[in-house]
Amino acid sequence: MTARAHDDGPPEHRLLALYHTMVMARAIERRLWVLEHLEQIPPHQPLGPPRDSAGVAKARVGMDSFVCTGLEAVQVAAAAALRPGRDWIVPCPTDLALCLAVGLSPLDVMLAVFGRASDPASGGRQSPGAFGSRAARVVMTSATAGRHVVQAAGIAYASKLLGHDEVTLVCTDERSIQSGDWHEGINFAGAHSLPLIFLIEDRARTDGPVAQHSYGSPVDRAEGYGLAGESIDGSDFDTALAAFGRATERARSQGGGTVIHALAVDLTSKVAGGGLRPPEELEALARQDPIDRTRRRLLEAGVLHAADDEQIQRDCATVVAAAVEEARAAPSPDGPRALDNVFSRG
Repeated sequence: MTARAHDDGPPEHRLLALYHTMVMARAIERRLWVLEHLEQIPPHQPLGPPRDSAGVAKARVGMDSFVCTGLEAVQVAAAAALRPGRDWIVPCPTDLALCLAVGLSPLDVMLAVFGRASDPASGGRQSPGAFGSRAARVVMTSATAGRHVVQAAGIAYASKLLGHDEVTLVCTDERSIQSGDWHEGINFAGAHSLPLIFLIEDRARTDGPVAQHSYGSPVDRAEGYGLAGESIDGSDFDTALAAFGRATERARSQGGGTVIHALAVDLTSKVAGGGLRPPEELEALARQDPIDRTRRRLLEAGVLHAADDEQIQRDCATVVAAAVEEARAAPSPDGPRALDNVFSRG
């Protein structure tokens, strides 16, 4: 099980629980890579799942949907600043660590990956990465880039009209902020002073961060729409937690919304042009890995010991492996139920 983001206790012990969640997210990503590459399970199939020589359906994985590597710290910091089950979270497909931190389990994730009937988010009908949880108020939304920003603005507007003490967090990547829906969402939030936090998860690549592109900084745009804005180091937990603390306080005190632009290092082996990075560059980047940074901090504080860390790594891998096998053995959804909860019967 992953630790809940709102667990009480001393700051370092609370961070240790969140570190466990970060490691779990990375363990899930690694397992999905194995499923997709070593077991040769294709990520996309046009007409139903592939079948093996015995005619048994295989799972469709689509590991690319889950890549949150490098963004784990900002995601668990966002979860730590919110109240799971009371505040609303509208994630994008890369928010694996965030969703684990507010209560989703590795089994919940794997049931969605394998498209099983017991998938708590959609009953196996949505693609992997479409996270959802009624208990944690994680809202599953449209797959269209940026569309969920408008939906999040509607949720925040309803909370304000009803007088509820609720904050809505909506997450996007650097590409979605180029969509018209993103602009409509932040414009509506600014016009109505909504309790809404926009998290832009941006990975710095060789061609520069989003703030250096021709369409400008998202923080500058936020100020143009009447929202507060901050650019932060997305690999630093303390910096991210402080930013979300200010944003949630502003939202709860009816001070309006905030755009948080979190810039993290791209830790993948490929550069933007498609080539491979040299080993020495990857080794240097590893020092900026948010999981490694958090591990070093906990070791220095004496809260975590090397042997304990090794046990956490093993435990997470074991939990994920068990979740894969349980999800693999779970029944697929029945065909006649495909239209359940799709059309209104009123």
